[in-house]
Amino acid sequence: MNTTDHATTDSSGAAPTTGHRRPTFDELYREAYTPMLRLASLLVDTVGEAEHVVQDAFVAMYRRYDTVRNPGGYLRVSVVNGCRKTLRRRRLLRRRPEEREEHDELVFNHVIDEIKQLPVDQRILVGLRYDQQMTDSEIADELGIPIGTVKSRLHRAISTLRTSIGQESR
Repeated sequence: MNTTDHATTDSSGAAPTTGHRRPTFDELYREAYTPMLRLASLLVDTVGEAEHVVQDAFVAMYRRYDTVRNPGGYLRVSVVNGCRKTLRRRRLLRRRPEEREEHDELVFNHVIDEIKQLPVDQRILVGLRYDQQMTDSEIADELGIPIGTVKSRLHRAISTLRTSIGQESR
């Protein structure tokens, strides 16, 4: 059997090559999409972000396909660079709380995580006050505790949240 008859892949498994011809863009896409998605998923942790990075890399590749000498290598470098960009953006968001306004879901999830760290009695009060929109007297009646206890525990909970969220956003 002749070795030029066998299709081979580069070390990433991304780009099929043959001894005679260069793969078409469609062939490259079919062969390389899954390995590139796995690579990106390992780097950015979420499949959604990984899919976005890989699609951007294929778009860049498509625009230059006729001039790129090593399509598999170019694609792999594009995916890695796209992942770096995504991770850099993620780090910046953690450092700059003012930019978080654009990412309400990220902020919401962060606050929920911090609320889960509170003692149970404080979590209940925060939930009743801010989720259920109950007043201090309604909470006191509901839980059968003095209104002063509601106010002091709620104050401690809010202070703890401000401190923990403020420290992590610096």
